[in-house]
Order: sequence, then structure tokens, then C-alpha cells
Amino acid sequence: MAPIAAWCVTGASALVKSAGNFRPFDTRTDPIYSELFKFLLLPAIAVFAELTTPGGQTRQVSEVSEAGFEIRVNGTLSALPLISASGMPGEPVEIEVPQGASISVSAGEVSEEGGKILWRAPDSPGLEDMTITHNGQQVHLNLFVLTPFRNGVEDALNGYRIGKYAQPLRNMSSYAVPRGFIDLTAMSEDLRVSPNFKLGQFRCKQQPGHEPTYLLLRPEMLVKLEIILEAANERGWEADTFFVMSGYRTPFYNAAIGNTTTSSRHLYGDAADIYIDQDRDGQMDDLDGNGRIEKADAYALVALIDDLAAKKDPRWVPGGGSAYGANAAHGPFVHVDTRGYKARW
Repeated sequence: MAPIAAWCVTGASALVKSAGNFRPFDTRTDPIYSELFKFLLLPAIAVFAELTTPGGQTRQVSEVSEAGFEIRVNGTLSALPLISASGMPGEPVEIEVPQGASISVSAGEVSEEGGKILWRAPDSPGLEDMTITHNGQQVHLNLFVLTPFRNGVEDALNGYRIGKYAQPLRNMSSYAVPRGFIDLTAMSEDLRVSPNFKLGQFRCKQQPGHEPTYLLLRPEMLVKLEIILEAANERGWEADTFFVMSGYRTPFYNAAIGNTTTSSRHLYGDAADIYIDQDRDGQMDDLDGNGRIEKADAYALVALIDDLAAKKDPRWVPGGGSAYGANAAHGPFVHVDTRGYKARW
């Protein structure tokens, strides 16, 4: 481990500590799945996989989700005591902290520029930890260093099919082609990425058991899910988390399960198909209290989302929201995302 260095950051008046603690990934390669798998087996596996979730979930209601102060990471405003963000190797992640806050980080370089903190990611993909302390309270920040990907040049990363991203929809920045992905090889699916959500809940369902596996996950989506979860509990819908039926999807997987859109927010790491399942029976709970599990329960959750959107919380990023009914493969659920503008269908 490199010696710890500490210095005072002027302008932001933050005490910053940085230690070089690199954790290189053990990457392994597997053959790319055949076209037979893609078109015949994958859709069948997907039906089962979408209905499963990582283990280890408990039944307590959601945890308290306020840190006592706010930070902004790569433009996302958060008051959570735990949040996660990503950056490319060797490139800066912009972080805004309160005046006088102190920062400690496991690796990478921290500097101050224009009153903002810049954390320059290490050159190796992996996960680093940052702690921000202010007035005796702390925010913990997971910082994922992404594995680079060349869209249109590469079709896979170490045998894991990615596919090809389309050009940005209407040139919107929220649809920019991803430049890298989180490598899950050395990470636990039980890693908390926010107070009430775990990394494994957002994992793409393709190629079960394949290592390495890659993922995208945006902080604004985590903030939004936490806000919705808190409001759901306040409404009397007891829930320790949401069941995430589908989180991130690669373009390859999205096409393989029959979706023709090339601009699904699932491809960008800021969409989730969710439902409340506190009794763990594999389907939406009876939210409207009529004794039946039906699309009306999904509509009730969408109505809550619309109520929250109307409050204009500065942490809230507008996006898609829609209720889906049950079919032979799944029960009712709600799609939610942070595309940057309101969309309902």
C-alpha cells in the first residue's frame, strides 16, 4: 500500500486523504455463446431468470435513508448515507461536498477545482471506497472504475456478450453510448449500492454462471428508487426493498428476449422493472387492499410515483413510469427510469 497523503483543499476547505490501494481484476475468457443459444435457449432462460432475485434479503422495512447532508456526484444530488457512482480509468469523477467536509478514499487522486472535488480514478478497473464526513455524519460512496468497451468494434468483453449500442436518441446526452462497464468478477452480489438495494438486484440475466459479468448502474436511479421506497412505506406498503424483475440489460440480451427497441433505458443502467413483494411469494403484494393481485396494484404504485414527481424534489430525475399487468411468465410490475423527461405509456 502506498503511503497515505493528506492535504487541505482550498476553496472547498475539505481535508482529503488518499491511499493507493489497487485491486486488479482476475479476468478470464470464455467462448462467445453460439447463435443457437441466442435465439433458442436464451429467451427460455430469461423467463425463469427474470423471476429470481439474489438471496440474503431480510424482511425488515427499509432503513433510514438520510445522511444529514447532501453531496452531488457526477451531477446527481443525493442525501443518502450510501450511494454508488462510476468513472473511467484515469478520468475524473466530479463530487460536490459541504464546506469543511473531510474525505478519505482508498485509491485514486483527489484535487480541488473551482470549488468542486475531482477524484481521478485509478488506471485499473475495480471498486474503490470514499467516505465523506461532515458535522459528525458520514456518506459512503462506492466508486466503480469501469472496464473500457469500444462500441461497434467489440461485441463482447471476455466472452460476455454486449452487442452494439445505437447512436444517441435525438442526440440526447442521457442516451450517450456507454464507454465502459462494471466488472462483477470480484464483487459480491450482496454489495449494497444504496441503503436498501444490492448490486445483484440489477444484474443482467443473460449467460447464467458466466464470469466475468458486466453491468451498468446510474446513481440517479438509485436515488429515485430510494425515494419511492420511502414513500411506499409511508403509505403503509411495508417493504424493505423492491423486487427488481429486470435491471440492466445488454443490447444483445435485450434483442434476444424479443425487444425491438434500441433505446430502452435498461441498456443504460437507469431503468428497473419493480414490484413490492414483502411476503416473498413471487408476485406483487395487494397494494390496493381488494384481496386480488392485479394490474390495479401496479397502477397504485405508478400513482405514488406521479405524486412524488409533482413535488419537484431536486433529487428527483424525471423519467418513464408505466404499469404492466400479469401474464404467464410474471405478475404485475412497474417500469421506472430516469431518462430525463416524463414518459408514460
